[in-house]
Amino acid sequence: MKLLNLLAPIGLLLSSAVYAGGSLDLSINDETAGLEYDATRMGSPMHISAGFLYHEEDGELITFGLNAVDVRDSKSSLRIGVGGKVYGYFNDAGDGGALAVGGFVRYAPPELNGLGFAGHAYYAPSVLSFSDTENMVDVSARVEYMLLPTAMVYLGYRFIEANEDALDIEVANNGHFGLRINF
Repeated sequence: MKLLNLLAPIGLLLSSAVYAGGSLDLSINDETAGLEYDATRMGSPMHISAGFLYHEEDGELITFGLNAVDVRDSKSSLRIGVGGKVYGYFNDAGDGGALAVGGFVRYAPPELNGLGFAGHAYYAPSVLSFSDTENMVDVSARVEYMLLPTAMVYLGYRFIEANEDALDIEVANNGHFGLRINF
């Protein structure tokens, strides 16, 4: 029921606007699988995303993000976005969530022939956290390689932690392999 309450507003936002293109990002390691969908709103710099991360021992995490992306030069090798994400996590130690602010960056100069670097950082202080969550942090870095104009593979590292009154819940702290498909 908690998951349905969090996903309902996301469905309404996705159905009420026209989006062009997007991407599907799958990341895995021995204990974790993540899937994220990103879409761009036509005629604007707005990007929305929805994601799900499953860890065999540490539970599940769902995310919904809204970022403004710099679109001044579409051929630029540097792409920057700022905005926020809503997080909900569910595990044996506790459930909680947060509204985090932050952004992402991707740098892929043409001189490197498909090689690129990307990362993101989002942080939620206690004033933007709910349930028993005191604060939350989500950081990630990765090295990407463009296999095709519409597909890339990457190696990355992610750290996601929620701090509660008497407990730190480490949702993810691992390396991973990923595949991103753009359409």
